[in-house]
Amino acid sequence: MCFSAQASFAAGIGLSIIGLLSLKKNRIKKLKPLAAIPLFFGIQQLCEGMVWITHAQPALATQNQLARYAFLFFAYVVWPVWMPFTIYMIETNRKKRLYLAGFIGAGTIISGTLLWALLKVGATSAITCNHVEYAFNMPRPLEPIGLVWYCITVIAPFFITAKKELRQLGVLIVISVLLSYIFYYAHLTSVWCFFAALLSAIIYKML
Repeated sequence: MCFSAQASFAAGIGLSIIGLLSLKKNRIKKLKPLAAIPLFFGIQQLCEGMVWITHAQPALATQNQLARYAFLFFAYVVWPVWMPFTIYMIETNRKKRLYLAGFIGAGTIISGTLLWALLKVGATSAITCNHVEYAFNMPRPLEPIGLVWYCITVIAPFFITAKKELRQLGVLIVISVLLSYIFYYAHLTSVWCFFAALLSAIIYKML
């Protein structure tokens, strides 16, 4: 994660195993997207581990770039769509499914915008204060607006569903983003993804 390569690889391996076990444990099709979340977070953390060990090594610049963009692909492109889609697949109430479909649409717009930004202006990563800091040249005024909409799209679906366990997970995610924002704002992408990754391990017990 944000503290060391060892922490990222340990989290990545552990979550990948939990994700594979979750997929094996669950045989209900509509729960497959939920079961896959720990695996996706595991892969994302393994990518950040590669960012750590290839940092500041010119000979490994290509590997660093690939790992960086793979990590950011999950952070910026996958999660804004996958989270509302996961809840949509589980929800049975028709009205709530319509709301969730709207969040999937909003997430698609956010993901598309962030993907365009990544491809258009590129992204950098740096190790500062024992954390990984990711950055790309988005206009400053858009940063807080984009962050708010990103959080709404990723988190709000957990509070639309009637499933108690998912609402409880949503509360924990909110706490994690607030702590990450308050104490690690410059490294928010890395730190929050790590906290969210750890929380995703709860999914195995939910299935």
